[in-house]
Amino acid sequence: MSTKEKNNIKLKKAFGLSIKSIREAKGLSQLDLASLSNLEKTSISRIENGRTNVTLTTIAILSAALDVKLSTIFDFESSTK
Repeated sequence: MSTKEKNNIKLKKAFGLSIKSIREAKGLSQLDLASLSNLEKTSISRIENGRTNVTLTTIAILSAALDVKLSTIFDFESSTK
């Protein structure tokens, strides 16, 4: 696996942990977030576990559902540099 691929995996995991952290801080379950965002619960799980590459549209939907700015979602330390 190349360094680029490893960095992409790290970035997806860091993003997913950010979503999970915000969701939990707001006292929401994955099912709650799925309902608020009109996404499948399995999609929320895959995102939070870094197993999917999310689109900008999905990120905006999650931001709105979590009632946070986009910048808040990306306020995480990732070791992809």
